[in-house]
Amino acid sequence: QPHDVHDFDWFDDTRGRMVPVRLYRPASAALASEGIGQKLPLLVFPHGLGGSRAGYSYLANFLASRGVACLHPQHIGSDRSIWAAGSPFSLIDRLRSASRDEEAVQRVRDLSFSLDRLSQTQFAIGIDTQRIVVAGHSYGANSALLMGGAQVSRQGRPVILRDPRLNAVIAVSAPPFYGESSLAAILSTVDLPSL
Repeated sequence: QPHDVHDFDWFDDTRGRMVPVRLYRPASAALASEGIGQKLPLLVFPHGLGGSRAGYSYLANFLASRGVACLHPQHIGSDRSIWAAGSPFSLIDRLRSASRDEEAVQRVRDLSFSLDRLSQTQFAIGIDTQRIVVAGHSYGANSALLMGGAQVSRQGRPVILRDPRLNAVIAVSAPPFYGESSLAAILSTVDLPSL
């Protein structure tokens, strides 16, 4: 089944943050937007540390060819720019900066913002809003879990980033959560179907 790919360079005015995304759209989505056929599920896929919206294209191409729309946001600050920016001797500092708490929060906000913006485009018509799944690998898995309801505590307060539009979470090779020791406590607030 054929599909098409669209790149967008969205800007979140509220946060002053660029959010580039890539949308893999099955051909049947065009039919669904015209009222012909079924609306399609959407997979939101945050990349891992040092990735980009072009990453995991093999997965998105496969899923789109089988009727699943895929939205791949790029997270400025923890994207591929950390590998190329500056001296190789400052790579460790760039990696630390990309994995700090504030960037982890911004990544999840990028995901919610991407869903907001997608809903304002003509492409939203063919999407089934009752079948939105977030999946990620590595750092992207942590982002997916936080978006799905996982909670860490900072300064005695829980950091709540759950997006109510999600229907399931898939986490692949999630690293330990930001120095936390009790994984059970962090994941106990995830009430969505999860893999």
